[in-house]
Amino acid sequence: MAYVTSQIYIEGLYQTLDGLKAMGAEKEIQKLNLKIGKLVVDEARTLAPRKSGDLADSIRASKTLKTVLVQAGRDPVIPYANPQNWGWFYDRKNFIRKNIKPTQFMNKAAKKVRKQIATTYMTELVKIYEKYAGKPYTGSKDIANVVANTRGFSD
Repeated sequence: MAYVTSQIYIEGLYQTLDGLKAMGAEKEIQKLNLKIGKLVVDEARTLAPRKSGDLADSIRASKTLKTVLVQAGRDPVIPYANPQNWGWFYDRKNFIRKNIKPTQFMNKAAKKVRKQIATTYMTELVKIYEKYAGKPYTGSKDIANVVANTRGFSD
């Protein structure tokens, strides 16, 4: 099974975030990252393997300044989140074959909503900029064009 790519890269994002933080927009950036994370969380919960539903319920987004962070299985009761996503074929410590096939539900969820993520992220960043700069955004007028030119969107 080939691994599903789930990373989104937007050129100049860190410089933009640094500029917005210098304007005092830390809380808005955290809210935006949480909002974007929730897009992935909602999709990942539908794709997560279900027996009891605990794995799907453990998927959470975190407030961060630099990245969007989505995690599953942070609760000690759910140690199987990582093997469910990435697979676990052999336990070297105990010399046991596990044969858990990877589902990559987290990766698939991020890939499925990545265009929505980029569009929402760019639109919201423009709104934050306009709020803190006190003037309209004069960069690219077509946000969809900016998103289309963002690397990492080949299917």
